[in-house]
Amino acid sequence: MLERYRLGELSPEDQAAITEALIADEELRVRIKQLDESDRELRQQSWRRLRYPLECIQFPMRRFVRTRTAARRVRLAGLAALVVAGILLPVLYFTRTHSLKLKPDSGTAVAALPPDVYPSERTKGRTLESCELSLYLKGEQEMALSDQIILEEGNTVQLAYTAPAGPEYYGVIFSIDGRSVVTMHYPYRMGQSSLLVSGKRTFLDEAYTLDDAPDYEVFVLVVSEQPLDVQTVLQKAQEIAGETETIAAIAEKSRTVFEGCVETITILKK
Repeated sequence: MLERYRLGELSPEDQAAITEALIADEELRVRIKQLDESDRELRQQSWRRLRYPLECIQFPMRRFVRTRTAARRVRLAGLAALVVAGILLPVLYFTRTHSLKLKPDSGTAVAALPPDVYPSERTKGRTLESCELSLYLKGEQEMALSDQIILEEGNTVQLAYTAPAGPEYYGVIFSIDGRSVVTMHYPYRMGQSSLLVSGKRTFLDEAYTLDDAPDYEVFVLVVSEQPLDVQTVLQKAQEIAGETETIAAIAEKSRTVFEGCVETITILKK
């Protein structure tokens, strides 16, 4: 159920119930984080294998995935029994008899934040408009940040995106700071593909440390059903940076200039 929860495949009632359970249960939040780390390790393993010819790795990769999946199912079976017996049933009763609205506040632990914060609005079979850009503060414990959080020079943040489930989607993530400087965050280098992981929250491989640029840092995610030319996107971003001087103007102009789904999140600088 936790795997299906992370992918947004549960019913709105069950999704909300597990969200409530995550807030109340530290062990459950740790388990979600372990699953995220496990997926990240699997992606890293898959990327390393892609450096070799496909005919040489096809069978080992299938065996690796099957073994990983089987082990995970065994672990989840025990955990699901514990959740249903000790946590899930009371929460399900509560959510079906009360109107439940959840919104994460700044400072919520990463593990406590599910991929779908509003289950009734983010169900399986999403449209392109449902892409999402998330921001986390790195440190001893990674913390989820709200829009327009106040940080300072030297803070290190981690970006994550959620692309719609379904066919392939492409995306570019960049930021514009108070000096009108444009920084590319994804893809990591020019010439790399802008293909996104679809249907789940994906953390970028590289974190970002804030410099001494004043006032703000606006992060922008552009998602398209068609391959994106990264250089063209960055050129348009530079035009936006040169023409606008406020946070609201940057967000509004980005949604006007770029087609597809555009999401923004802002850091205010001390």
